[in-house]
Amino acid sequence: MATTVDHQWPRRVGVLGVGLLGGSVACSIRRVRPHSTFVGLARSQQKGDQLHRLGIVEEIATSIEQACEDCDVVVVAAPVDLIADLVRQASAASPADCLITDVGSTKGGIVAALSTDPIVTGKFVAAHPIAGSEKSGPEHASATLFDGKLIVLTPGDQTDRRLLEKAETFWRLTGGNTMEMGPAEHDTHLAAVSHVPHLVSALVAKMAHPQARPLVGSGWTDMTRVAAGDPTMWTAICRENRDAIRLELQRLSDELDRLRQILEQEDD
Repeated sequence: MATTVDHQWPRRVGVLGVGLLGGSVACSIRRVRPHSTFVGLARSQQKGDQLHRLGIVEEIATSIEQACEDCDVVVVAAPVDLIADLVRQASAASPADCLITDVGSTKGGIVAALSTDPIVTGKFVAAHPIAGSEKSGPEHASATLFDGKLIVLTPGDQTDRRLLEKAETFWRLTGGNTMEMGPAEHDTHLAAVSHVPHLVSALVAKMAHPQARPLVGSGWTDMTRVAAGDPTMWTAICRENRDAIRLELQRLSDELDRLRQILEQEDD
């Protein structure tokens, strides 16, 4: 079991999904663990060539089994609807003492789906780094993406405390600060502060008439920036956190009704 005094750990890290977040994990940890080896899963020659060119990982794997072999840690950085299955595969392919973690912005469905598998629960700690960008892809990976950012760990009921401490050690190597929260509580709060704001951003962008576009200023561009996020990723988030998002949208609708009443009643 790794501890904070083991300055060689993690020696080998597999990254399943070397995009903005997965690539940034590798880049950030390399600053403090320059001798660590990062293995990136790339199922196409084109993606493998890109990762080599960018220098994000030292090795390219073409299968999950190859990516997880002899790893101390495996990071699953995929759309949230794919994470549970990838974690299962990584659990079967990785060493017994391997830590498996993820970067998904929904947690309840993932943790629940994996809670009955003793092999998985002995390795997996769900995580969500509150960091990112409307941009995607490994070319946007950054060694400073997680610096000072919050990384929420959402262990399940079966998660061993020592495994949780191992996950805390790993994520702090990225430059982030960790906190623990229940998966359901996490999803409720993220619906309010991330998921619904993204949907509102997309609506604001949609509402602007083409003739109004030359008039937009920094306020509009700030508000609509996140609407440029990867639609595949956001569709998966909305599907996985549907109930919490629906409740937050109802709260938003109620507040809009109150605002409309204030305007109609000239309640300045």
